[in-house]
Amino acid sequence: MWVTAMRTTLDLPDDILRRAKIEAVERGSTLRQLVIDALQREVASTERPRKRLARPPIKLAADAPLRRLTPQAVKRLDAEDLQRSEVSKARALHR
Repeated sequence: MWVTAMRTTLDLPDDILRRAKIEAVERGSTLRQLVIDALQREVASTERPRKRLARPPIKLAADAPLRRLTPQAVKRLDAEDLQRSEVSKARALHR
């Protein structure tokens, strides 16, 4: 049983869609459930640990203050920056 669902549109080749519909009928299932089952199997079979980046995506000087920040501090600063940005936008709208 699904608690939440998202409606989406897929462009599938005609022959694959036809075969999937036939398979669903032969299983006594729906096309929707066949797709859900197939995606769950595919995702489960390809789950693997996320690889850590070998090097940072940006280069920083050895004495850059950012190097001393923890990931949590960076997230906090990002959140504060986002909040300041939203406040600025709200003020601009009310002028």
